[in-house]
Amino acid sequence: MFGKILWIALVPASLAGCAGLQYVPSPSQLPWHDETFAYEAKLVGVTKDDLFRLDPALRQELKDPQVQRLSTSKRLEHLLALLYGGELKPFAYVAGHSTIAAETWRSKHGDCLSLTVLAYAMAREMNMVSQMQEVRVPVLFDRRGDVEFINDHVNVLFRGSGAMKWSGGRRQADDTVVDFEPQSGSFREGHALSDSAILARYYNNLAAEHLVNDRRSLAYAYFKAAILADPHFAPSYSNLALLYQRAGLATDVEPLLRQAITLSDEDVVPVSSLHQLLLAQGRDAEAAPYGRLLQSRRAMDPYYWIGLGLKYLQDDKIRESIQALEEAQRLTRGFDEVHRYLAVAYWRAGEQSQANEQLDLLASLKRNGLDVAALRKKFKTSRPAQD
Repeated sequence: MFGKILWIALVPASLAGCAGLQYVPSPSQLPWHDETFAYEAKLVGVTKDDLFRLDPALRQELKDPQVQRLSTSKRLEHLLALLYGGELKPFAYVAGHSTIAAETWRSKHGDCLSLTVLAYAMAREMNMVSQMQEVRVPVLFDRRGDVEFINDHVNVLFRGSGAMKWSGGRRQADDTVVDFEPQSGSFREGHALSDSAILARYYNNLAAEHLVNDRRSLAYAYFKAAILADPHFAPSYSNLALLYQRAGLATDVEPLLRQAITLSDEDVVPVSSLHQLLLAQGRDAEAAPYGRLLQSRRAMDPYYWIGLGLKYLQDDKIRESIQALEEAQRLTRGFDEVHRYLAVAYWRAGEQSQANEQLDLLASLKRNGLDVAALRKKFKTSRPAQD
């Protein structure tokens, strides 16, 4: 189980929220600037069918009657063997460029969206019940040139493909999450994504890539395609706002940010961006509620505190890391990563008893036996400065 990151340009630091039933404007209501960016629909050369279309040789192999007759768990084993070979060597992760399924298969590398699309397309060809999903992970930022990216994460959940167990008086199989980078991924069930939702994220990623390279016409075409593919995907609006800001179209930045806020109940980037915009314009009274909203969302978001704790840990600010991770622990139940990171932070602070308590909590979750054993051994045989 492996994977990586969906990245999104931001204003000044973006995000990707899952929309509910919020108001979504029709395309005609949005502030488009087709003439400014010399827009042509044909600039977007990938369709939904293109995104999920498999390499012909791979598709033929998956259609083999012997493969189709395998049990669900055996089909999953076969899918993973095809992806990673007999030794389960992971696909190489390559950030910064999302690819269609056929290209990902031929190149043997990709980002998390590319690998999720490939695995899902393979599963569909094998008649497996699966869903692409967006999962919450600690917030990680990546600066490329003068643009920052926030890492969102997608993976694939396979229904009824794991070990058999008795439940409700009958045998049932566990679901299985295949994640292409487990150290940053989540093995919980996430927010299910439709083909169109994934297509929007693919378009958004390509638009962000064009934005970094100052290819504004292409960035505009792909951001517009992302919004048309999935009008509920909030980051496309806030990222388009960044493009407008760079192009001097200041009057249309604010409505796009407000739309992104309407579509996301948890995201902080459009809130932060609008707050900063209003302050820069001297509209302090209007900015104040967004400042309070920003504080509130961060305070109640365990992933914010986990990400902050990891950042402090990387910067060797151990006491600050402990405080942030303890706040994450207060807000969560059953988050194994919180106990793992807290154990490491306590150990690096020389607080061995607290580190052991966290390892005991981690062991009680019964998901990380090998991980717990490795950490216990490390804590006993290594000095904290070596971490």
